[in-house]
Amino acid sequence: MRRVLIILSLILAGSVFIAWPTMALDQDDATIKQSARDIRVQVAELDQQLREHLRKALDEYGERSVECGEDQSRKSLAECVEGDASDLTQTTITVATAGPDDEDFLDDLSDTEERFALFTDKMNRANDLLARAGAKLYMKSLDVAPEMDQLRRDVIVHVERKRAHDLRTKQALLIATIVLVLMAIFSMIFMVIQRFR
Repeated sequence: MRRVLIILSLILAGSVFIAWPTMALDQDDATIKQSARDIRVQVAELDQQLREHLRKALDEYGERSVECGEDQSRKSLAECVEGDASDLTQTTITVATAGPDDEDFLDDLSDTEERFALFTDKMNRANDLLARAGAKLYMKSLDVAPEMDQLRRDVIVHVERKRAHDLRTKQALLIATIVLVLMAIFSMIFMVIQRFR
């Protein structure tokens, strides 16, 4: 009975050894997902501010002639903005591909980086047109670059921890398997010896 209790205690300790890092990783995963959502909300606010800035600029400088388009023909600033391929005055919306198996936090990072890159491109194109028209450039009131950098660092750390945890789990399972096999062998030997006595 004492041996059984020792074996059960060892199994319980091994379970805690494997389960505790998994719970910590799940917490990190939730934190990363929330950070990615917060950044996308901030980028959406910046996008709205850019559209408002453009609207005011068009009210004041919309009739000014500027070079725009692939042929660099001269048009009014309002025509250039309206003729932009992705329409600078429209909200950029990115939708994550969601499905029953789509629970990987890396998708959140990818969506966030895509959303930020689209906004940055839109802002640069808008400021280029505004500069040509002599209008005031759009300056971001929020800086999400530090949050983006922190999100990337968190993802790198999380991936490294997950790999280390997976390696430890495989090692623990290998050791447990070897111990069980040895126990089975020695038990059989013990039973055979007892029988011949």
